[in-house]
Amino acid sequence: MIRSTNKAKGNISSVFAHLGASKPEIDPRFLELKKQIAPKNPTILRKAFDRLLNTMEKEALEIRQRGSAVIPEVTMEEIQSNGGRLPDKIISEVKKRGTIVIRNIVDRHLAAEYKSSIQEYIHRHPGIAGFPEDNPQKVWEVYWSQAQIQARSHPNFTATTVALNNIWHGDSKAPINLNNNLVYCDRLRIRQPGDGKFNLAGHIDGGSLERWEDPEYRRCYTKILQGKWEEYDPYDVTHRIEANMDLYDAPGGCSMFRIFQGWLAISKIQTGGGTLRVCPLVKEPTAYFMMKPLLEENMSTSEFMGAWPGRCQDITTEDHPHIVDNMVSVPDVDCGDGVFWHCDTVHAVEPYQNMTTDSSVLYIPSTPMCPRSSKYLKRQRITFEQGMTPPDFPANDCEKEFHDRATPSILTKEQKLGMGFIPFPEETNGIMTEGQLEAIREHNRIISE
Repeated sequence: MIRSTNKAKGNISSVFAHLGASKPEIDPRFLELKKQIAPKNPTILRKAFDRLLNTMEKEALEIRQRGSAVIPEVTMEEIQSNGGRLPDKIISEVKKRGTIVIRNIVDRHLAAEYKSSIQEYIHRHPGIAGFPEDNPQKVWEVYWSQAQIQARSHPNFTATTVALNNIWHGDSKAPINLNNNLVYCDRLRIRQPGDGKFNLAGHIDGGSLERWEDPEYRRCYTKILQGKWEEYDPYDVTHRIEANMDLYDAPGGCSMFRIFQGWLAISKIQTGGGTLRVCPLVKEPTAYFMMKPLLEENMSTSEFMGAWPGRCQDITTEDHPHIVDNMVSVPDVDCGDGVFWHCDTVHAVEPYQNMTTDSSVLYIPSTPMCPRSSKYLKRQRITFEQGMTPPDFPANDCEKEFHDRATPSILTKEQKLGMGFIPFPEETNGIMTEGQLEAIREHNRIISE
């Protein structure tokens, strides 16, 4: 197999400047881009930004008062009893906060078995790449263990992703099917007690400069760039379907549309145990980091405040204090619980792991069916067959010769659907929108070519 990209070997630090990745030079052309996309009248964004600061200061009062409790929670049982949808009372909170904890997605004993199985897999194969490079023990470059395959397609996890997808909306003709979720194969974390190296500071995934540079991606934020951030809808999927989030073939860029990023806990994880931290707002932080580089006082430089080609967007105290100051840790979770956050949510990882046991998760996002994701799925399918690293990640190919890795021959029908080995049914009973049906038909065409 010949790779379709030229990604180098590496680990999770390869895409984070604050973990040691280089900061590529910002081309002077980005200064011209700023002039093109900023309103001609600089007072428009200045007034909009001032309104935003006032709103964020008000929101900060509740965030500081409630802490982790500000993040909504729901159980898998509540979703199931509500016809596979999030309860209405939860939806409004999730839309505001951008983050949710979902309890009991997978049986606690089964989730613990996933971890044990993966630990045995890693133990059988010394030399697997990971972070930190000199002593991998935290974020492993492992993608094809049988436990990961099982977790990604667990019926409850699939139902969870569909429930999350359906918080979003879009044009009925847009080629996306929120009811069909595809499987994006990502890494895992087993963070040992006392660790302070996996200090993942505030950032946003899904590209960085791409949000301003790619015309379709930029259209997602039209209202913000017009100074009308109050009218911005973070859950409109229409222009995200074809947004190019990886113009620079980043070693951690995402070619699929991760509508919600997420992880499944395979250990207990308490606050202080190296867990996830988020800014529990979506609209306001997005408006903040999108507008601030375009304010009049920042227009003399090509810099976009923490955005570099091929890197994640860094959110720092220096450039984004109103965001960083309002970050909170997610609530404590148990084995089998999941945490999910909007694709534009500012997030980080607690700097220290102070529990006496490991803090472990499987990274598994929510990725609805759309042509861009279907195209990636086809590329991912080939790497799975060969045991190579998935296309979005550093090309370590650690599992290529592992005889105990998962292979297509062990997949169930549901797993084959999610991973692009068999087509989805093309239902034409009038229930689906034009866009939903088009997404299925295009998906089936792409994976069959």
